[in-house]
Amino acid sequence: MVVIKETVPTLRKIYGNSFINEVENMADVIGFSIEKENDEFRVEFNPDRPDLFSFSLLKRTIDIYHGKGKWQPIRIEKGTADFIINSKVRALRPYAIGFHCKGPRIGDHFRELIDYQEKLHLSIGKDRSKVSIGLHDAKNLKFPLNYFSGNSGKTKFTTYDNTLTASASDILKKHPKGVEYAHLIPSKDLVPLIEDSEHRVLSMPPVVNGSATVVSEDTTAFFIDITGTDLKALKEVFFLLSYYFNCLDYAITESNLEDIRKFMNVDGRAISVSLNEIERILGQEMDVEECATLLQKMGYSSKAEKGGIVSMVPGNRIDVMGPVDVIEDIAKAFGYGNLKPRMPDLDIIGAEAVGNQLASNIRNIMTGLGYQEIMSYVVTAQENYRIADYKGAVHIRNPKSLDFSMVRDRLYLGVLDFLKLNKRRNLPQAVFELGEVILGSEQQTNLCVARISSKSAFSDMKQVLDAIMTRMSLAEYEIRAEDHENFISGRTGKIMAKGECIGYIGEVHPDTLDQFDLKNPLAMLEMNLSAVSGLVS
Repeated sequence: MVVIKETVPTLRKIYGNSFINEVENMADVIGFSIEKENDEFRVEFNPDRPDLFSFSLLKRTIDIYHGKGKWQPIRIEKGTADFIINSKVRALRPYAIGFHCKGPRIGDHFRELIDYQEKLHLSIGKDRSKVSIGLHDAKNLKFPLNYFSGNSGKTKFTTYDNTLTASASDILKKHPKGVEYAHLIPSKDLVPLIEDSEHRVLSMPPVVNGSATVVSEDTTAFFIDITGTDLKALKEVFFLLSYYFNCLDYAITESNLEDIRKFMNVDGRAISVSLNEIERILGQEMDVEECATLLQKMGYSSKAEKGGIVSMVPGNRIDVMGPVDVIEDIAKAFGYGNLKPRMPDLDIIGAEAVGNQLASNIRNIMTGLGYQEIMSYVVTAQENYRIADYKGAVHIRNPKSLDFSMVRDRLYLGVLDFLKLNKRRNLPQAVFELGEVILGSEQQTNLCVARISSKSAFSDMKQVLDAIMTRMSLAEYEIRAEDHENFISGRTGKIMAKGECIGYIGEVHPDTLDQFDLKNPLAMLEMNLSAVSGLVS
């Protein structure tokens, strides 16, 4: 998930006293969560909506929803300043565009702009491997600008933070950004560079900017370079940034019209949706004119035509891929609570699936023991596996977010992450999760139980396990002492039933607790319910 945050006084200063209430009301429409703690206001989005990853963009969306303005395509003026791309640099980082934004002093939006830049780096840019963004104060720029491949040993410049003046090769070895992103430059001898006509280095994409054009709260004119290895991702970032500056009343001017012109047909692309399809998916009769009005509230330009609607989709709505996405926005604007429920026409009588009966029994047992069920995503964050070897078989090759980059092979790491997110809540916390995992090439259903408090111990989990196994007629189980990763040696064992290992139980190691910023003892168990089901039957 993607989180934006700011203090309540700052938000009220920039966007007005009613802004907090407006965001809270909009949460039910779009579908995002809000958390307030002391003076901090946090909004958490799904990673597929980068067009909302700043409060300025969220404010524009809210205003359009309430009829205070409507969507207009981004207007890109033809510029006179050149951004020249040397053909040889394409072997290092093949795609690049540049454009200017001129408007009011960035002021209070400065931190937000930097934060938005980094969120685009991490999400669409895949930590700069696909796309990187350079922000420059254009006040003192000398055009034309040149994007070329330079000798890493001979090119010397000062980094944006004035901490290092050295050759490009030394910057890649010594500067924190250089160490972090040097692997993205495929050559040891050549590096991609952007210079102005006076040979001042503005940037070494995708690693670090130079000190000549550092932006600040006083910047009123920006030059933005976007370089990358994926043309589609570069196009998406171009529109997301263009719409961001547009909502701050900046005029946008291109520096290499030919490349940008290739993108412009995406802004306002037409998607046709038939009324029959809208009614089939929403399950009720709808009016064409009403649907067009609802889409305008969601930021489209739409018109009704015979039998359906033609919608013009803004370029920054990269989540909209086809008619179903348009219909989803109709449903959001209409209000899911206003959709009339309708019984499906089926020729059978519903009954609980046999495979779900065991899970239902487990839920009844756990809630009876005072444990609360949690549910997390099967696709999880690779970061959670920094303390464990991944034994699954599924990595997401092109994830939209690093939070959803691999398919889990166990539950307890996700439960630890849940407890980390809720560490400020009162103790004790007693939770369980039933969910699917992929271990090797096999899918199975696991149960994970956790209790964290000032006195949590092995015996707490043993009592839970006794209750579960007795209710499932597997009372003759045993726990065999055996060390397990991330658990305390001597206080951990594997759960055996009818000669088969079905899980493990124990107290979590203090080092593991530190990794998840947890300060209290934690007892856990995890079992393979798919295996238990076979033993019960």
